[in-house]
Amino acid sequence: MGTIFKSRLFWGAATLAAIVFAYFTLASPSQTTASEPDYITVALDRGSIKRSVSTSGTVQPLVRVEVGSQLSGQLIEVLADFNTEVSQGDLLARIDPDTFRSRVEEAEAQLKISRAGLAVARANQRRAQANLTQRRSDLARFEPLLEFDAISEIEVDAAQAQFDAAVAEYQSAEAQVDNALALVSQREASLRQSQVDLQRTDIRAPINGVVILRNVDVGQTVAASLQAPVLFEIAQDLSKIQIEADVNEADIGSVKEGNDVTFSVDAYPDREFTGVVRQVRLAPKEESNIISYTVIVNVDNPQKILYPGMTASVEIITGQREDVLRVANSVLRFKPDNAEAADTRGQSGARGGGDRMAELQAQLNLTDQQSKEISDRMRSLFANRGEGGAPGGGNPREAMAKIFRSVLDEDQWENYQALQNERQQYTRGTLWTLDPSGKPAAVPVRLGIADATHTEVVSEDLDDGSVVIQRQGRG
Repeated sequence: MGTIFKSRLFWGAATLAAIVFAYFTLASPSQTTASEPDYITVALDRGSIKRSVSTSGTVQPLVRVEVGSQLSGQLIEVLADFNTEVSQGDLLARIDPDTFRSRVEEAEAQLKISRAGLAVARANQRRAQANLTQRRSDLARFEPLLEFDAISEIEVDAAQAQFDAAVAEYQSAEAQVDNALALVSQREASLRQSQVDLQRTDIRAPINGVVILRNVDVGQTVAASLQAPVLFEIAQDLSKIQIEADVNEADIGSVKEGNDVTFSVDAYPDREFTGVVRQVRLAPKEESNIISYTVIVNVDNPQKILYPGMTASVEIITGQREDVLRVANSVLRFKPDNAEAADTRGQSGARGGGDRMAELQAQLNLTDQQSKEISDRMRSLFANRGEGGAPGGGNPREAMAKIFRSVLDEDQWENYQALQNERQQYTRGTLWTLDPSGKPAAVPVRLGIADATHTEVVSEDLDDGSVVIQRQGRG
């Protein structure tokens, strides 16, 4: 019994020692870790970034013309069908011309009558002119004879009256000629109109292209009243087409003319097509309180395999960078719990104003005198800004631009503007690294374009392979 009791006592003590050991070796480290959180890190790398806007659109011909009729009548011929390739001037259909041909014949007859009337009026004018000439001669002979009392005043008065009547008759004949001329012009215009109407009974293609719509058949009556009926629709050369895509107002600001475009259609799911943004239309479209704008994309279609009306899934490439420093988008969302107390490298890592001035001196090829003048005026600017604003009012950025404009020559100023435009494409951001003691340290950076997975990074402190914090492991 003693031996059994001692054995049980031994195993009980061993079990108690194991429990105590487990408590101090397992529980204690977990408490220590809680006070010093782990961080998951990733390395920056170099690669390409493509920023894009995704939308959908409809394939349309560059030019689409609706062919109608200005006349009413019955179609006696229809010579074009769907998919018929036509050239400008080709006959598409013909309206019964008999009615319009009779109108032409009637107008021709009316014109002949008017011309005959003009001939009669001109003959009357010549007769009146001859009579006027005779009466003028008689009056000229009678007036000298009156001075010698060879004739009486009554005879002279009678000659004068006959002359005045001849003048009035001539004027009337002249007016009749003018009236006959106007009537002839009217009849000629009526004839031309009738001839035009007769020509319009032939419906012809206005452009080169393909018939994509036919709304009529032989024997159908065309009724042209307030609006010309559409008989055919012709799409110009389908080797070049366009896509009309709707872009949401939130994305339209990044879409510019000349942006490259890729798209696909359901008819060819394994094939990718390309195009170029030709136009961003300013007219807004509202649907269900959502504003969008139409973007026109030009596309080459040499094989003519893209048909009008197809739905295209469009990706507009609004920015692309090759071989740039980039970081995973998830890294930008990280911020340590004690961010306010975390160390920063703004003073030790970021370059100061002197470094920036040295960089500008090299980029703009500044002389020492230019650099000194700019530096002096910049110090004065920021000194006055501390007292309430930029010199002369306005914002400091504009004041800085004025300083550079007044000091730089034309070539330097153009280079400066280009550099500023390039810098405005970036926004400020912060990445977090681990300092030698294992604590997060903020690194100010500039962020460029982004795609679904990465964002471009510009930094003087980080490079390819630099390790940054992605998220906190546990706390």
